[in-house]
Amino acid sequence: RAKATKARMVQSRIKQLEKMERIELETDESGIGFRFPQPERSGHTVLRLEGIGKRYGDNEVLRDLNLEIDRGDRIAIVGVNGAGKSTFSRLVAGTEPPSAGARKLGHKVELAYFSQNHADELDPKKTVLETIEKGASTAAASMNLRTLLGAFLFRGDDVFKSVGVLSGGERSRLALARMLIQPANLLVLDEPTNHLDMQSQEVMQRALADYTGTYLIVSHNRAFLDPIVTKVLEFIPRRPMRVYHGNVSDYLEKKAAEAEANAPAPAARADGPAAGAGTGDAAGGLNRREQRRLEAQQRQKRAETLKPLQQKLAAVEARIAAMESEKNTLTEKLVDPEFFKSAADEARAATERFHALEGELESAYSEWSAVTEELEGFGNR
Repeated sequence: RAKATKARMVQSRIKQLEKMERIELETDESGIGFRFPQPERSGHTVLRLEGIGKRYGDNEVLRDLNLEIDRGDRIAIVGVNGAGKSTFSRLVAGTEPPSAGARKLGHKVELAYFSQNHADELDPKKTVLETIEKGASTAAASMNLRTLLGAFLFRGDDVFKSVGVLSGGERSRLALARMLIQPANLLVLDEPTNHLDMQSQEVMQRALADYTGTYLIVSHNRAFLDPIVTKVLEFIPRRPMRVYHGNVSDYLEKKAAEAEANAPAPAARADGPAAGAGTGDAAGGLNRREQRRLEAQQRQKRAETLKPLQQKLAAVEARIAAMESEKNTLTEKLVDPEFFKSAADEARAATERFHALEGELESAYSEWSAVTEELEGFGNR
């Protein structure tokens, strides 16, 4: 797609600017990247979940969930916070048992799982380089581990730092890098981009695009997910999980169409005489008048609830449209090589604003999704 090509060009220009602001790597920065060690081919069915449920005491997080994951599936897991996304990823990874149902791993499946908690499992006495060397498999022996660490922001003498002196974000990046060099054919990644800069995200994105296995990714980062996923699992509290085919943008378009289709039509006014009015006795007339009064009250109450939601949705959509327009304008600038040469300060400001817009859009789309769900629920009452 032209839009995808342009987006890649933007990433390239931003990467050029970031090179101006950082110390040069020992290797050519343009060559930074890695490929996953070639995993063994799994069976067609990678994982099957049958009637899976999970509760913590009286809190039921997931209920009667059924899903089959096939070889080559590229899945995004989306939903509001607290909907059960991370719980689901742990159940898929097998690090947490279900309260009900069965998890069945497919033939020759080798699974690797990443979450932010894995940072706490690193040996604080080892250096960054020793940690990655220890985690490297035979299949990764030919990989330039220093280059890989550079892609995850460990550059120069940083690789000789002890894990114990690293920040939480640095430990998370190291844990992610260590996991990614395992020859697994099923990856479960819970918020893998939280502590990565744009260039590191691009490195990981390229590696996932070339990956021959199966993966599931929990993330709010639409820009990261869109080019690399073909299926979306949606989690909403107290509702069944839903499967959408396509990427995250396709999913949002389908949600918007569903909300529009499910929005209740304005009720017809009932201020005229009811059919047959005046033909019955006085008691019948009173009953009809009372019924019309109650119906009018119900319409009024419904309108009072619905109108603010519709106004809120319109406001969020207007905000999203304005931000997308601004982002497109920045895109046009950032794909122009002359812009970086002739206006370096403006280019830096544009890059910073581009980053900020991505975060603002992510929040706006989350808000849009929540309002849309509320409207859908209202339409089904």
